[in-house]
Amino acid sequence: MQDTLQQLEELGLGSRLNRLSEYLMKETQLVYDALHIDFDPYLFPIFKIVADQKTTTNSEIQQQLQYTQPAITQALKKLFNKALIHYKVDPIDKRKKIVSLTPKGHKTHQQMIPLWQVIDTQIKWLTEGSATNLIHHITHLENQLRKKSLSTRVLENLE
Repeated sequence: MQDTLQQLEELGLGSRLNRLSEYLMKETQLVYDALHIDFDPYLFPIFKIVADQKTTTNSEIQQQLQYTQPAITQALKKLFNKALIHYKVDPIDKRKKIVSLTPKGHKTHQQMIPLWQVIDTQIKWLTEGSATNLIHHITHLENQLRKKSLSTRVLENLE
């Protein structure tokens, strides 16, 4: 059976990346489940920032990931509900909440570090082909789209 998205070539790139993302998230969840780790792979980037920075804010996470504020707020709520993070009010700006890991969050982070190293190694191996490296291509694509959006490029070339 032929892969229709592959046949679409560049036109199907967004759909192929979405499909790949969903697949990787599902597979990572299977690993977490097999190891009895109560964690959602979609929470990884935000959890990792909180763990690495010790303390951070919703706005700092938004700047680093370029996710929407509602997406960050929702992820932080899930991490809070899993008792992996807690909030403190910023002593200088009472409107700000400072996010940090709970003791359970620290324990989970330590448990995840070797697992993430293996996942990273496997993804590197899978993406390093004999001719190209997918990660470099995606990075190049992202950089180009930051310079000029896809919509601008399309609209400029329609005329």
